[in-house]
Amino acid sequence: MERRALILEAAAREFERVGYAATTIAAVAREAGVPQGTLHFHFPTKVSLALGVIDEQNVRTFDVVSHVDSSPTVALVAASRGIAGMLLTDPVVSAGIRLSLERGEFGAATAAFYEQWIGGISDLFRLAIAAGELRTDLSAEELGATVVPMFTGVQLVSAVRTGRQDLFPAVAAMWRIVIAGIAAPRHRERLLGVVAELFGDQPVGA
Repeated sequence: MERRALILEAAAREFERVGYAATTIAAVAREAGVPQGTLHFHFPTKVSLALGVIDEQNVRTFDVVSHVDSSPTVALVAASRGIAGMLLTDPVVSAGIRLSLERGEFGAATAAFYEQWIGGISDLFRLAIAAGELRTDLSAEELGATVVPMFTGVQLVSAVRTGRQDLFPAVAAMWRIVIAGIAAPRHRERLLGVVAELFGDQPVGA
């Protein structure tokens, strides 16, 4: 299992550095410090290696969602902060998301990942509405199916424009827009304060 983990980390660094097409098994084995035969034992093909990175990325990102926070909306904001942080520091997460959106052959894995995410985020929105934190005519499912693509778009555009240097302020701006639109008035100031605390007050482009 330790070697498998080393291989996944090495593969993620290569996929993130040069992309799927230019990554070679030999380069990944060299980066991981293992013989190619060992790599093939764990991952017979480059496709299986990429899918392994995507699967591990899914595990790591799902782990940041808390269902025990007393405020469901705070749990949503905190989850996005956790994922944004991993996009900046964890090669498995950044490479997994890049692979998911870069290659058509990973479409099934990508679709399953987003269905899980939308389902989990919708559950938190449902709790937030029930707790009175949010006031909206939109259903929890509609909110989940909108905010997950919003976050995906924000991080992708940040990656293209600035190499994710503005990721935190960009995600914070997304949440300020969402909270301004659907937060119950008596919770709005508190929730905006949470966004400022988690992401800082730096505006996009600063």
